[in-house]
Amino acid sequence: EFTAWYCLPAAMQTMVNIMESGKPDRTRRTQDRLYRLARRYSTDRLDGKGAEPIGWARALEHLGYGEWEVKAYRTRGQAVKAAAKALRLTGRPVGMLTWRGAHSWVMSGFRATADPALTNRFSVTSIAIQDVWYPRVSSIWGSSDPPGTWMRVEDLGRDFLRYNRWTVKYPGLDGRYVVVLPVPEDPA
Repeated sequence: EFTAWYCLPAAMQTMVNIMESGKPDRTRRTQDRLYRLARRYSTDRLDGKGAEPIGWARALEHLGYGEWEVKAYRTRGQAVKAAAKALRLTGRPVGMLTWRGAHSWVMSGFRATADPALTNRFSVTSIAIQDVWYPRVSSIWGSSDPPGTWMRVEDLGRDFLRYNRWTVKYPGLDGRYVVVLPVPEDPA
């Protein structure tokens, strides 16, 4: 994350690196391009620097990485379960809006009590996260976790909090746990 407001393009860049084979792209030039793209697809409601979750989803679609949707859930558990199912069914990582929507993580793996591709009767026990803020320390949120950290679901409450952007109201997102999910391709 090259600037304090580039978490979303840095998370997009991480997702692209996971979805592509070959040498990972960690360049500022790519983050600049992804930032402009995510802002272009954000709404008129956007205030200040950064980009919106819808900009994240639409930018990934524009880049050819399939269909994506922004979903908001009433509970953290519902959001994590939906994220695990989407990751398992698509093989693509999931975006998570952390720090009340002020930061972006990538969920790249999970551990569960059963296979989400086979049943809805499962619980997620831990997730693998890529925190693009690492190794920085936030004056509000504390130390970031290194890439590939496995985090127990019960410990997500320090970072994965209900969406609340204090400068702008986002009906449908405010007060909920927000994720950017890959949509499974239609088998037709």
